[in-house]
Amino acid sequence: MIKTQLNNSLRMKYRLSFVYCVIVFILFSFYSQVQAQTNDAEFVSYTTNITVKNNKLYITRSYELQINSRIGEKFAQVSIPYSKMHKVSKVDAFIKDKNGNVVNKLMSADIVDRSEISDFSLYEDNYVKEFTLIHNSFPYTICYNYLEVQDAFFYIDSWTSVINKDLPTLKATLSISVPLEYKIAYTSQFVDSFKVDTIDKQIRYCWKSSYLKQVMPEIYAPNQETLMPKVDIVPLKFKYDKEGEQNNWIAYGNWEYNLINGLSELPENEINKIDQLIKGLNDNNEKVKVLYHYLQDETRYVNISIKTGGMKPYSAFDVATNKYGDCKALSNYFKAVLNSVGIKSFYTNVYGGAEIQKINKNFPSQQFNHVILCVPLQKDTVWLDCTSDGPYNYLGSFTQNREVFLIDKDNSHFTKTPSLSKPNVLVTRNIEIKTDFTNETVASFHSKYRGYNFESLFELSHSVSETRKAQIIRNNLIESNFELINYKLIPADRDSAFIVFEYTVKAGALYKRYGNDELIGLIPFYVPLFKEPKIRKYPVQIDFPINKLDTLKYQIPIDYVVASLPPDQHITSYFGNYNIQFKQKDNLVEVIKSFVLNAGNYSLEQYKDFYKFISTVSDSENRSYIVTNKKIK
Repeated sequence: MIKTQLNNSLRMKYRLSFVYCVIVFILFSFYSQVQAQTNDAEFVSYTTNITVKNNKLYITRSYELQINSRIGEKFAQVSIPYSKMHKVSKVDAFIKDKNGNVVNKLMSADIVDRSEISDFSLYEDNYVKEFTLIHNSFPYTICYNYLEVQDAFFYIDSWTSVINKDLPTLKATLSISVPLEYKIAYTSQFVDSFKVDTIDKQIRYCWKSSYLKQVMPEIYAPNQETLMPKVDIVPLKFKYDKEGEQNNWIAYGNWEYNLINGLSELPENEINKIDQLIKGLNDNNEKVKVLYHYLQDETRYVNISIKTGGMKPYSAFDVATNKYGDCKALSNYFKAVLNSVGIKSFYTNVYGGAEIQKINKNFPSQQFNHVILCVPLQKDTVWLDCTSDGPYNYLGSFTQNREVFLIDKDNSHFTKTPSLSKPNVLVTRNIEIKTDFTNETVASFHSKYRGYNFESLFELSHSVSETRKAQIIRNNLIESNFELINYKLIPADRDSAFIVFEYTVKAGALYKRYGNDELIGLIPFYVPLFKEPKIRKYPVQIDFPINKLDTLKYQIPIDYVVASLPPDQHITSYFGNYNIQFKQKDNLVEVIKSFVLNAGNYSLEQYKDFYKFISTVSDSENRSYIVTNKKIK
């Protein structure tokens, strides 16, 4: 989540002649005009001043947002998040016209307070203050600032000069003032300058940055946050419900251990029920599986973000009684369940998400967004996401191959979750295609999905209405230019990590007529569309492999003959492999093809070869035709 601090850039000093100063001024003015014309809105300035005083955190944030056009007014709505632990006050805002004159001021009645509760939350203490200021002449500048006060904290700030990734920030400054004896740790990435001063028994830290060039999304690029300027600061000692330290990971782990310690008591009737469920079972793995099914069947996931900033879970007693909890509460509860039958497990922090984000091990701190459970058994280590309805001992794409932090008294440590391997993500399709070259071509699919595809279809089959399900399948899962006739999703056993998807489509666009020849195209794999090397800006990050296997059977009409088949191909690369072969027996043509894209992090220096491999596969998939023509009578 946080990159190691980069070296501070060297600042060079030049003496400019009067003429040179004039030239620079003219160029700067021209640049500003071009920017104003290019950007519908931009943050001219963003200043953050932080003071630690009497173990409280005072943060003043000030913004100057310039609106350059009517389109830019979509950014004129300001939202200020806050909570009971992150109080916001002294909200002030006004508009300056292009000449710097104040033309409109925010009134307290213009500020709207609302809850920011999400659909899947039972209770959150997150709120937002919102207001909108607009003017009738462009450009104009919205200036606003507010004070945030935190009575307890273990993170001073996670700061970035990127306020909105679609808007540039021309100048951003972060300054922190702490007492001389107050120790902090910090790390940064892509920050222009850093400075430390001692003033009046205070240490003042200052970072300066900007965000001039927009970070654009690219397929299979690293997470955008890792490409943007950022500074993270934590206190080495703190009190946040419990006394804690962050000078090393053992100390941080002990704080979190103390935070959850004493929350494992279960009601007597719950203990009796657990004992009955595993009665007669001798194998610990079977016991864990039975109890995990009980967890899935008897509890539900809700987001509960209250009390200690969302860090302290509800007790196991509360979960057993109320039958709900968030990732922390459900993991703590199931840890207590296993402990009640003599099976040890570990409350485990992980950063889950679509892309793997590295944990900065040189910066002990809260760098996680999810909690799972690690259960070391004699023959295997079982990993359980206690919020999941999915298979037993299956983490899936959200938390696979991650550095995770196991909480244990005086022994908290890092380990790694299992990676999704090629067999874990294999997608197989058996497709039968029938046509007479006059009516619609019909293709019948029998597919088995694993990995990320399985997870998406599993969620679709369990959480979506039939009407919505059909709409999603028709719009997102059916090949382009094919018309869905019918479909069927067939979930396997609850602990099987695959799902069967059968469907039939009309596929009239599959063949083309050239003179007396009928050309039948392949039903292609989906191959990710990558930019040409001269356009690509970021490295490639593929967190788990892509593995596909198709068997296509083309039934050629009896009054046609196969004139020619494409050549077989076998491509082996550092980045993966691709194979396709054609077989013919009478009027049946069988095509067997496979495609593997290896997981890995590929640099821009490697990208040219990577792109060549992907392009070769794509060309083969989209430009191979079975040529047939009518029999001569």
